[in-house]
Amino acid sequence: MLTASLLAFALLLGSPSSIQTGDTSAAPPKAKSAEVLPDSLFVSEKPKDAKQLKDLKASAVKGDVKKGDTVTVQGRVGGRKEPFIKSRAMFLLADLRIVACNEKPDDACPTPWDFCCETPESLKANTATIQVVGGDGKVLKVDAQGSHGLKPLAKLVIVGTVSDVSKEGAFVITATKIFVEGTNKEETTPATKEAAPAKPSEPTKPEGGSKR
Repeated sequence: MLTASLLAFALLLGSPSSIQTGDTSAAPPKAKSAEVLPDSLFVSEKPKDAKQLKDLKASAVKGDVKKGDTVTVQGRVGGRKEPFIKSRAMFLLADLRIVACNEKPDDACPTPWDFCCETPESLKANTATIQVVGGDGKVLKVDAQGSHGLKPLAKLVIVGTVSDVSKEGAFVITATKIFVEGTNKEETTPATKEAAPAKPSEPTKPEGGSKR
């Protein structure tokens, strides 16, 4: 059973703005699109005051957070076996507080990020769709997975705009900033230079000079 957030994937990818229609056989070749997410999207400083995803979504469903509002949310990539949409800058984000399969004793699930032990109701309440759009407002046709450490179970802080919310469970955020935990270089003090190895001492000359 698909959650509303997963249905949001299909609705957005199947919208008129993302589908080419008509005969394109004679159309001029299009410029090659970017193959990765823009570097400017990723930030090295962790955004402050991030909300837990489940709490933010609950507020949106109640109407306290509305479409067009700017939000800061934390979570980790996951919510189904394939949380990334191929050739689209879209993925599922899950609340940090739900337990992944690999965090449970004696659970050898090969895809722990799908949270398969959770009920459909829990996944519905704890997940959101994250998308990245271009200047034309359309979802970028790039693979988000692999960019700057984006991968299943990666912990993120997202700053973005609420693009869709419904009582049926859809909750879509258009990201403007992404912080990926654990991928930024930590500030460290310069390593202490190792002392140069001591030169071998020269043989001591006998006092008074050598005898002939």
